[in-house]
Amino acid sequence: MFTLSYPRVQYPLLLASVAALILTLTACQQPAPQTPPDTRAADETAIRATESEQLKAFVALDPVKTVSFHTDDVVAMSADAPVIQGRENMQKYLEKMMADKPEASWTPVKVEVARSGDLAYDWGTAKLNVKDKKGKVSETTFKYVSVWRKQPDGSCKIAVETIIPDPAKPKK
Repeated sequence: MFTLSYPRVQYPLLLASVAALILTLTACQQPAPQTPPDTRAADETAIRATESEQLKAFVALDPVKTVSFHTDDVVAMSADAPVIQGRENMQKYLEKMMADKPEASWTPVKVEVARSGDLAYDWGTAKLNVKDKKGKVSETTFKYVSVWRKQPDGSCKIAVETIIPDPAKPKK
C-alpha cells in the first residue's frame, strides 16, 4: 500500500482540501435579502392628494373621473344596498346618484400604509346633502373605510370601500 508520509506532500493536499471546502461553503451562501426602502410617508401623502382629487371630481359631478380612482375590480359596500362590484358598475351607481346633484364632502382622519407599500387603508367622516323634488335638503353623515392597492405604475387606487351611515338624529 502506498502512504504519503512526506510532510511536503501531506500539507499541500490538506491545504487544497480546506480551500475546496471553503469555496464550496461560500458558493452556497445566499446574499442577504435587500430591504426595500420605506415609502410609507410618501405613500400616505400621495393617497391624501389622490383622495382630494377624487373629492373634486365628485363635487364636479363627474362619475367617470370619480371612478377612475378605483381599481377595475373594486368592491363597494354600504348599508341597505347591494354590493357593487367592478369599476363599470361603480360608474353606473355614481351616474344614478349624481343625477340628483348631491353635495358631498369627506375628510380622511387616518391613512395607514403597510410597510410593504402594496396596501393601505384610510378612514374618515363624510357628509352628503341631497335635495328632494320640493327642494328640501336631507343631510346624511357617515363614516367610511377605504382599502388602497398600489398599481403597477406606482399609484394607489381604491380596491374596497365601505360607507357606514351615522344613526339618524333624534327629532326635536
